[in-house]
Amino acid sequence: MRNTFILLILSLVLFVSCNDSDDNEFVGSKCDQIAIIDHIKYINKESAVLSMERVEINGDCLEVVVGSGGCGGQTWVVELVDANRIAESNPEQRDLRILLKNEELCNAFILKTYSFDLRPIRITNSNKVLLNLEFWDEQILYEY
Repeated sequence: MRNTFILLILSLVLFVSCNDSDDNEFVGSKCDQIAIIDHIKYINKESAVLSMERVEINGDCLEVVVGSGGCGGQTWVVELVDANRIAESNPEQRDLRILLKNEELCNAFILKTYSFDLRPIRITNSNKVLLNLEFWDEQILYEY
């Protein structure tokens, strides 16, 4: 009985003490989602047709109004993916894509606003970076 109790306590301690710091790093973010750094996804993942109606930075969040065909946009899955490469300029630059998974078959044009936490794409030796967002004509200055 005592061995079972000790084993239970040890298991509980190990369970509580183990955590994945990457998962908890951006807890409390004021944004809807967190930017993903993934070169393979940036290059290879297909996206549904979309338009970007508005893009702006609010604190550490990139806020984007995305438009696409659909029924209401409730089933859309949207990601902000960084190419995992840094263009050495002053300030340095990063390339980003919005990926949209949209399987809705209605003919309405829907606009939805999403926000993405940009902290994962910060450049450590600087306090600003220019963002090149695919299908957005202007560079976006992110200062932190």
